[in-house]
Amino acid sequence: MRIIFGCLIFAAATVALAPSSPELHNRYGLSDLERFTVRPGITATVQYGADHLACQIKIEPYRSIIGQYAQPSPLISSQEVSEIIEELVPSAMRGKEISNASFQSSACGVGNVNEFENVVLSRSMSPCRAPNVVQDSSAQIIFKRDICPKATGLPHIEPRSSN
Repeated sequence: MRIIFGCLIFAAATVALAPSSPELHNRYGLSDLERFTVRPGITATVQYGADHLACQIKIEPYRSIIGQYAQPSPLISSQEVSEIIEELVPSAMRGKEISNASFQSSACGVGNVNEFENVVLSRSMSPCRAPNVVQDSSAQIIFKRDICPKATGLPHIEPRSSN
């Protein structure tokens, strides 16, 4: 009986050690970064600007935030990625396409970057891991708003102000 009681006290104490979302918000204010499950096994991580509107969204397979980098990430159906992008930033919201670029790395990475008036869409694929299957390893949506940090490191395209 004492063992069961001791286990219950230990379990209650362990749960009480982890802060809840409301506790963290009360202590530190609104979050500038959130992760949502948009499909089973697929997440969208959103970084917000000071106005609490999305500045950047990264779509990728679910993975733990701690120590899972040694294993290759699973891939996502390119069709699903396209559907998620359309949900988050419909074609009509993007504005006119300004430019696009494709690139391929020697490490078997392929990517596309499409710049529109209001957003930049960047998609990365790994065709060597799943030959003859169109799958993405991740996608990024970068909103071109003055309040948002400027994205760097995109091949051939740097987001420009829409003014």
